[in-house]
Amino acid sequence: MHFPRSAVRMTVSMLLLGAMITPAFAVSGTVNTEGSSLRVRSQADTTGSILAQLPHGTTVEVLTAVENGWYQIHVDNTTGYVSGDYLVVNEAEAASLPVESEPVYIQVTTSVLNVRSGPDTSYDKVGSVRSGQILKATAENGWYKIDSGYVSAEYVKEVDASVASQSGKGQEIANYALQFVGYPYVYGGSSPKGFDCSGLTYYVYSQFGYTINRTASNQLSNGYAVEKSQLQPGDLVMFCQNGSTKAASHVGIYIGNNQYVHASTPGVGVIISDLNDPYISSGYVGARRIV
Repeated sequence: MHFPRSAVRMTVSMLLLGAMITPAFAVSGTVNTEGSSLRVRSQADTTGSILAQLPHGTTVEVLTAVENGWYQIHVDNTTGYVSGDYLVVNEAEAASLPVESEPVYIQVTTSVLNVRSGPDTSYDKVGSVRSGQILKATAENGWYKIDSGYVSAEYVKEVDASVASQSGKGQEIANYALQFVGYPYVYGGSSPKGFDCSGLTYYVYSQFGYTINRTASNQLSNGYAVEKSQLQPGDLVMFCQNGSTKAASHVGIYIGNNQYVHASTPGVGVIISDLNDPYISSGYVGARRIV
């Protein structure tokens, strides 16, 4: 059958226009929120930050299924996670999706760990996390995806959810204290202009609404005692050094991974040290939990 050239051109144009209008997804899903919007999050649970909000009826590309009932989706240049409770996906198509592990908690085991925009060292650095920090994450081929990007699995360890829950406020305190690394040591100082050891702990805790004693020896009576093996981020770690007759002559804030942050000496200022250091461990006298 012969078609006029004008009809052929029109048919081709309609096909091309249709290709632009109707997206061809390998697996598609439709938002079903009965009139409200569906939040797209950075992680596969409600603690992830909100990346976008999709109206009822929006069609999305479904990338992976997460073990906890969520889906990773892509729509309008946004890739994130949505709850499967509000996304209609064909069961036969969903069965073909790669399955992603459900979120876990990880703890950083190196001093400073780079956060990258993708799961490889070739991706740009977008931030960093410090030793002892506990983060919610999902595993992806030797990397973990966290709220702000990706971190290498080589420098973290998985921890129980109970550990993460218990260390929540303490972790906030430890993270806050870490920002003062590199600040000067000033005898009697208890502000960012300069800290002595107990001045640092006193100041950090005051920023979270806690009033503790001002000296290391008196801080030994704050909170309650915890065993060294049970230390959590935010705990006060106490030492008696240089033959002092005081119950404690030095104090710092535990940050995890056997490390603590403290105002050391006028020569070095606020630093991170290792509890396993022989000189330090020999003077260790105990720990106190404030929160």
